[in-house]
Amino acid sequence: MIRRVLNAIQNKTDFTRYSEAFLNGGDLQQTDTQMMKYSAVFACVRVISEGYASVTINEYKRSKNGDDREKTNDTGLLDLLKNAPNGYMNAYNYHEMSMVQINTDGNFYALIDRENGRVERLRPVLSVTQTLEDGAIKYKHNDITYTRDDMFHMVGFSPDGIQGYSPLEYFSSIVKVGLTYQEFSKKFYKNGAFPSGVFEHEKFLNEEAYNRLQEDIKKRYSGLMNAGTPMLLEDSLTYKPITIKPVDAQLLESKKFQIEDICRVYRVPLHMVQNLDSATYNNIEHLSLSFLMYTMLPHFRRAEMTINTQLLTKKQRDDGYYFEFNMASLLRGDTKSMAEAFAAGRQWGWMSVNDIRKLLNMNSIPNGDIYLEPLNMGEAGKNEAENKKMVNELKELIKQSEVR
Repeated sequence: MIRRVLNAIQNKTDFTRYSEAFLNGGDLQQTDTQMMKYSAVFACVRVISEGYASVTINEYKRSKNGDDREKTNDTGLLDLLKNAPNGYMNAYNYHEMSMVQINTDGNFYALIDRENGRVERLRPVLSVTQTLEDGAIKYKHNDITYTRDDMFHMVGFSPDGIQGYSPLEYFSSIVKVGLTYQEFSKKFYKNGAFPSGVFEHEKFLNEEAYNRLQEDIKKRYSGLMNAGTPMLLEDSLTYKPITIKPVDAQLLESKKFQIEDICRVYRVPLHMVQNLDSATYNNIEHLSLSFLMYTMLPHFRRAEMTINTQLLTKKQRDDGYYFEFNMASLLRGDTKSMAEAFAAGRQWGWMSVNDIRKLLNMNSIPNGDIYLEPLNMGEAGKNEAENKKMVNELKELIKQSEVR
């Protein structure tokens, strides 16, 4: 009987056959929703989308010479992008959703509602198909065709700049394997596929002896209160513990490798998905900075260029208006590092008190826009005549003191 049970369990949890069936389109469906249930994919998409949505966007206008700029709110778009893009969604949810779509579908779409030529609402939509007709892109949603003037389209990583790659579709085989491990683990424990041991008898137990043994084990040796109680066996019964096989132990290592593979696709450091096996206090800060530079910065630049080209008119761009995300909030380090950086900026003259206070979300103070210059620093060759005069005067004073 025990042998039949073990054989049944082995058949249900045979990873090789299960994975082959799955990879051939079996138990699990290949959908974005299903793939997002894989913890590594969910964690990567979440850390990117939430980090992206946490950064503030600002509207700027360049000066005529192009060297300086000032914050403005002249185009009427800032409130949409910073607070409420439509009547049912705040800006955080809007930006978060846009990045979720970029990292799952490869594209983000939003209908542009205009009134008298002015953008009034941005309404995200799904299930959009697009075609290229006579050199112009056409978008179809709910059997209605839209032009690029009516559809905000942010393209993810793309081979042609028109249609973005879907990471989940392009790397579906990797995600499928990860889901296979996840589903196998669930079935493994759900079916009780790992009993602690078996009782062996050289002959078959009659029904009365079998029921008495089963009841005795359940009553005397099961549960937390009976943990560690010595077991008394009778009638030549022997107990053999079951240990995990080396091939089963590789399951954990394989699962870790799959997590690394997903992080490689999304370019997310392992410590950001709670895999801290190789993390140290010394390298986490550098890994986080690398994440901002090589993962988040391209997403911000992609969004900025899309906003500036699709929501601003050509005249507004010619007048110097543009939008930019403020990534300084993501670059903040620990208190000591920030204090040292601000002190250096203040000491060497490239930051004022108010510049520092703005980065710390503090109000400006009177006379806080003064920039310091070290006394021992100066432009080479400047005020050379004054310096010579001071040297000569100093020499004359020395001579007079010697005469006295």
